Amino acid sequence: MGPIHLQVRYRPIRIGWCVKEGDLSEFRQSLRLTHTLWGGRFNPIIPLGDPVLARDLVKAFRVDCLYCVSQSLEGDALLAEFKHLLWPSFEKELFIKGSRGPVAAFLDVYHPVRHLYTENIKDRDRPAWSATILQWEASDPLADVLLATFGAYSSKDDVGADYDELFRKYLAAREIRLDNSAPLPATAFKEFTPWVLTAVDLRPVEYRWGRDEPGIYYGGNGDFTDLVSFWNLRASGIELLFYDPAHRARLIDMTESFLAALRAKPKDPTDWRNLIAIWKKSHNPEDIAPDILGFGPNLLLCSLSEGMWDRQAIRPSLIGFEERSVLGSVSENGQTSVTFELPAKPFFDDAALHMQQVVVSVHPLVRPEGVILRPPFLPQLNEYYGREGYFMYNAVRSEQDGIGIITGVTTTTLTIHALDVRALVRKVFEVFGMSARPSPAGLVGLRLIEQMGGLQGCRVFKIAGVRELIRGHTPEQSFTRSCAIVTIRQVDSTTGNVRFSEHESLYIEPRDRGPLKPEDAFSYLLKRGVFRAGLRLVCPNCELENWVHLDDAQTISRCEYCGREFNITPQLRDRDWAYRRSGLFGRDDHQGGGIPVALTLQQLETALHSRILAYTTGTELEPISANIQKCETDFVVFTESLREKTFQIAIGECKGNKEITADDVHKMGLVADALAESKGCEAFIVFSKTSPFTQEEVERCRIPQQPYRQRVILLSDRELEPYFPYQRAEKEFEIQSSAISFEDMAEATQNIYFAPRLKAQAKSS
Repeated sequence: MGPIHLQVRYRPIRIGWCVKEGDLSEFRQSLRLTHTLWGGRFNPIIPLGDPVLARDLVKAFRVDCLYCVSQSLEGDALLAEFKHLLWPSFEKELFIKGSRGPVAAFLDVYHPVRHLYTENIKDRDRPAWSATILQWEASDPLADVLLATFGAYSSKDDVGADYDELFRKYLAAREIRLDNSAPLPATAFKEFTPWVLTAVDLRPVEYRWGRDEPGIYYGGNGDFTDLVSFWNLRASGIELLFYDPAHRARLIDMTESFLAALRAKPKDPTDWRNLIAIWKKSHNPEDIAPDILGFGPNLLLCSLSEGMWDRQAIRPSLIGFEERSVLGSVSENGQTSVTFELPAKPFFDDAALHMQQVVVSVHPLVRPEGVILRPPFLPQLNEYYGREGYFMYNAVRSEQDGIGIITGVTTTTLTIHALDVRALVRKVFEVFGMSARPSPAGLVGLRLIEQMGGLQGCRVFKIAGVRELIRGHTPEQSFTRSCAIVTIRQVDSTTGNVRFSEHESLYIEPRDRGPLKPEDAFSYLLKRGVFRAGLRLVCPNCELENWVHLDDAQTISRCEYCGREFNITPQLRDRDWAYRRSGLFGRDDHQGGGIPVALTLQQLETALHSRILAYTTGTELEPISANIQKCETDFVVFTESLREKTFQIAIGECKGNKEITADDVHKMGLVADALAESKGCEAFIVFSKTSPFTQEEVERCRIPQQPYRQRVILLSDRELEPYFPYQRAEKEFEIQSSAISFEDMAEATQNIYFAPRLKAQAKSS
C-alpha cells in the first residue's frame, strides 16, 4: 500500500457545562469559564434538572467531555450515562499549574488575542482596530443577560490567569460603562466583546439543515430556563438577542437596531428564511406582550417545545479551523498504521503552552481491504477507538467523517492504527446489546472474496452461466473446456437467445478491445483458481475413470481405486483437458453460500462506493440485552448516510435458488429493530437472490418494512447481474435510474416490488 491522502482539521474541544437546575451562580460561573476558551461560545450549558433534556443537549452538540461546575447526584448520573466522553487528561482540571503559573488545559483565547495584537496593534502609533469591554454593576437587573450576550471573565483569583487584563491591554479595549437604569447602546451588539473573541477564525466544519431563524429570544431576565435556552440557541449558531418586556425601556433601542441589521442583509431566495424569529420556551402566543408587534413584519413564533433538541430540529455544527490535506506514510508491521505530519497551526505552540490540548480531526480518503481507518460515528466506542486506533484510551473522539484525536498544541506528528473489521463489528453490535462472531460460512465467504481479488473481482459471478458452471458440477465431477464454454454462453433452447450477450460489456480484467467472450470469463476463473486442470484416465485393470491433477501427472500413474500402476501415455491423444472445482470452490457445501453474498456485496460497493466504511460476511448474532433471536446474517455493511453522514448498518440474507423463509425475515426484522432503537443509527435489511423472487417471498419480505421509513431492499438476479443495480428494472418501472445510497435502493424496492410503478409501455404490453 502506497502513501495515503488524509484531510486534517484542528478544532477546539467542545465542553458541556453541567449546572444545577435553577442555580444562577453556577450558570454565571460556567459562562465566565467558557469565555476563556477559544470556541467557548459554542459550548452548551446543560441543566441537570431534566435528565431527558440534558441527554438531548449532549447528543445534539456532540460534546467531547462534560464538566460539572459542582458535584451532584444528577451530575454523577449524567457522567455515568456518558462515560464514553472521557476527560482527556489525567487531572480533571480546567487550569493546570505550569512553570509560569496556571495554564488552561484546553485551547484558550490567548491565541486569538496574540494574533489580533500582532496584526492590528503591535508597533503602531494608533491601533488599526480595538475591542470593547462592556462593564456593568453586579446589582444590574440585566446582569445575567449582559453576561450571556457580551461575555466576561473569571477573576484571576479563581483561575490563576488574568484574562480581563489580557483582553484590555493587548486588544486596546475601550470600556463602555452601563448604568443600571439607562438604555443599552443601540449598536452594542456590533462591538468586539469577549463573546465575539471566542469565535475568531473559527467556522462551521459542516452544514446541517435545521432551525436557525435569527431574531430575538423573548423571556425573563431572572428566569434560569430562559437564560440557558438563550445561551444554547446562540451556541448552536443562531443570531439572537435577549428581550425582556419588563425592561423594554433599556432594551428596545438595541433590539430595533439589531432587527434592522437582520432585515438589511441580502434576501434569501427561499423567502421563509427571511422571517424574523421570536424564540421562547413555550408555544403559547398569549404569553407574548402586544408590544412585540412593533418589531415589524414577517415575524415567526418559534418555541423550544419538548423534544426540540432530540428531534434535531436545531442542529449545532462542529466548529473548527480550515481543513488541510496531508500525506500519510503507511506501515505494515503487524498492524496497518499511518503516520503523518500535522499541517501549519492556527495557534501557537510555545513550550510554555505544551499542556494545552486541541482536537485534530482526521479524515482518511481511502478504505483499504480488511482494515478500517475511518470508523463509524459511534461515540460509545470512543475508548475502543482510543485503545486500538491510537495509543491513549481517553484521547479519541468518534466524528461523523473520521476520528478526532485530542493532543497537545506542541504535537507535530501523529500515528493512527487501522482497526480490524471483524473486531469492530463485534464491538459495534455489543453497543446495541448483541454478541457477534464470524460464522464458519462467513469465514469461507471472506476467503472466497480474497481469492477473487476483492469485491470487484467477483463481477464474474454476475454471469449466470458462470454460476451454473460452478453449481452444476460436484467436486468429484470433471468437465471439458468446450463444455464450460457452452455452459457459460447459456443458450436458451426455446428462443435460441444467447444470455451471455447481456454481459459482453462487463469488465472483469484488462483485455484487448472488443466484447467479453465466454472464453475470457473461463480463463479468468482459471487464473483465480476456481477450477484446476487435469486428465481423465481409465485404469486398464479396474476400468474405472481416474482424474489426475496436472501437477501430479506422471508417465506411470497409480489408480486411486484399485491401486494398480499403469502407463498413461497411450491415453494422451485427441483429448481435452478435464477441469474440476478447486480450493474453496472444491467444497461440497456451495462455498457456504458465498457466491450470492459476494455478488451482493460487490453490487452494494458499486452503488455506494466510498460511503461504505467496512463490511464483513456471515456473522452469528445472539442477544445480550437486545430483543432478538439467535440468528446469522449473511453480511454486515457499515456506511454513512449521503445526506447527514448518519451511521448506517445493513444486514442481509442471501440465497441462490433457495427460498427466503418467514423465519429469515422475522429474525432479520428483530435485529433491525434492535439497531434502530438507538437514534444514532439507521438499519436496513437486504434480501438478495441470484434468481427471481416469488410473489410469496415479496409479501414475506414486506413485513419488516416500517410505516414511515423504507428500510427493506430486495435484489434479485435482475438487480445483481447488471453493472448498476437498476439498469434492467428501469426499463419496466418508474424508478430512478441510479441508486447511490441505501435510501435510494429502499425506494426502488418499494416501486418495483411492494407497490410496483410500471411504465406505460410495460402496462400496455
